[in-house]
Amino acid sequence: MKKIFNQLFTILLLCTVIFGCKKEESTNVISVPSAGTLAFKSSASAVVLTAATDAANVVTFSFNAANFGATVVPTYSLEFDLPADTTGANAWANAVVVKLPEGTLSKVYTGADFNSLTSVQLNLPTGTLSTLAVRLKAEVNQNTGVPSTIKPVYATIMLTVNPYKAIVEYPALLVKGGNSWKTPGVRTNGFLLTSAKFNGKYEGYLNLPNADGFGGDAFQLASTLDPNKVYGWGGTATTMSLNSGNLYLTPSPAYLKVNADVDALTISYTPVKFFISGDDNGWSLTSTPLNYNAATGKLEAANVALTAGKAFVFTCNGSYDISYKVDASGNLMFAGAPTWGGINIPVTKTGVFTVTLDLSAGDGNYTYTIK
Repeated sequence: MKKIFNQLFTILLLCTVIFGCKKEESTNVISVPSAGTLAFKSSASAVVLTAATDAANVVTFSFNAANFGATVVPTYSLEFDLPADTTGANAWANAVVVKLPEGTLSKVYTGADFNSLTSVQLNLPTGTLSTLAVRLKAEVNQNTGVPSTIKPVYATIMLTVNPYKAIVEYPALLVKGGNSWKTPGVRTNGFLLTSAKFNGKYEGYLNLPNADGFGGDAFQLASTLDPNKVYGWGGTATTMSLNSGNLYLTPSPAYLKVNADVDALTISYTPVKFFISGDDNGWSLTSTPLNYNAATGKLEAANVALTAGKAFVFTCNGSYDISYKVDASGNLMFAGAPTWGGINIPVTKTGVFTVTLDLSAGDGNYTYTIK
C-alpha cells in the first residue's frame, strides 16, 4: 500500500511540475499585436497655430498599451513627417522622432512646442495649411542593448497643421571668454552658437580677432540646456570635452563660421569673408565685400547700387559653397554645399543702399536688410 501511495505521489508531483512549466512558458509567448489594437488617435484633425495659442494645449496624441502577449514592457515613440516622405526605400528617414517616457500612453503639445516641431524641425511653410503624417511606434527593447528580434508595431494617422513664423529661442552654446577676453554673462547675439534643428549640432558666426588661446580670445561654450555642461579643450583644435580647459585657435582668423557637435564632441572653424554677388555687379564673387561692424556684430556694405527687378546672393570666400539666398516665404536660408537651393534675393527698388547681413543670432535666425 505504501508503495502504491509513493507511486501516486510521484505522478502527482510530476504533473504539478509539468503544468507549472507549461504555465510559465505560456506567459512568455510573444504575440505581436495588430496596429488597430493600439487605437492611435489625435484630439484634433486640424491645428491652426498663432502666438495666442502658444501656452494652450492644442493637440493630444493617445493610444492603448501594446499587448505583446508576454510580460514585457514596450517602449513608444512618435514620428512626424511629410506624407511624401513616408513611402519608398527611405520611408520615414527624415522624420522627427519623439521618444515617450516609459509607461506613457499619450503626448500633449502646447501651441509653442507644436509650432516649433512643425515650422522649425520639419520646416513646414508658415501661414499655410500642410498635411502632417504622425506614426506611433511600439517596440520591445532588450536591456542588453542588443537589437530586439521582435518586430515593432506601427500605427499612422494624418492631420493638417498651419504653423506661424515665430522668433525661436533655440538651444544655444554661449561663448564664455577665457584669459583676458571678457564676454557677456547672459545670452547675447554675437556670442552664441544655436541648434536650429534641436539635434545637438550648433552653428554660429563669431568674431575672434585674438584667438591665440593664451592672452586673447580663448573661450569655452556653456550650454543653455544644462548649465553644468561647459565644453572646452578636447585634446586637439577640432575636439571638445566637458569641463576642461579653453578652446583656442592659432593663428588668429578673426571672423569665423563655427560648427560644434555636442554628441560627437567636435568643433570646426571656417574663416569667412562675405560678398554681394548679383546682376548689378556681373555676379562678381569679390567686387562688393561686406565688412564686419564690431559695434553691431553685423556685416555691412555701404553705397551698393541696386536695380529693381534684379537679384543677388550673399556669397563667401570667392565661391557659393557657403552662400545665402531666400526661401519661398522670403526668409534668409543657407543655399550652399552640399544641399544647394534657395531663390536669388530679389531687388524691389532702384537706388544706392546699405546692405546688412546679420548672422549674429545663430543658425535659424539669420536675417538681412536693404536700406
